[in-house]
Amino acid sequence: MKLNANERNLVEDTTMYRCIVGSFIYMTITRPNLSYAVGVVSQFMQTPRKPHLDAVRRILRYIKHTLQCGIFYEAKSQLQVHGYTDADWAGNVSDRRSTSGFMFSFGSGAVSWSSKKQPTVALSSTEVEYRGAANAACEVVWL
Repeated sequence: MKLNANERNLVEDTTMYRCIVGSFIYMTITRPNLSYAVGVVSQFMQTPRKPHLDAVRRILRYIKHTLQCGIFYEAKSQLQVHGYTDADWAGNVSDRRSTSGFMFSFGSGAVSWSSKKQPTVALSSTEVEYRGAANAACEVVWL
């Protein structure tokens, strides 16, 4: 979903929205698959609107149907580092900034992941992918 800050009606109970999104942020510690979606809905904590609440409800339905999913560290897996990175060029509708992310696994489970908006507006998809790969390279050197 492409969410915008200037959508339709405001949410009546902003406290409920903030509590749910805050719980989502806490859940991303063990559920890296939620990181991107939670990052998007958390941008609208100040003035949430109806489409933002709809997105939060969609995340709740996803969590309900994936309760059995989680990070599993297998005892007899090969201990190799595997990494994945991706970027979304100008994916944010309001400020045209790109989002990049990475995930690294050691053995059978994820050990490091990130999904962040890039600090500047990129001029090409190549530039976005390069910045995302550079962030992932910094993380793998640290690992």
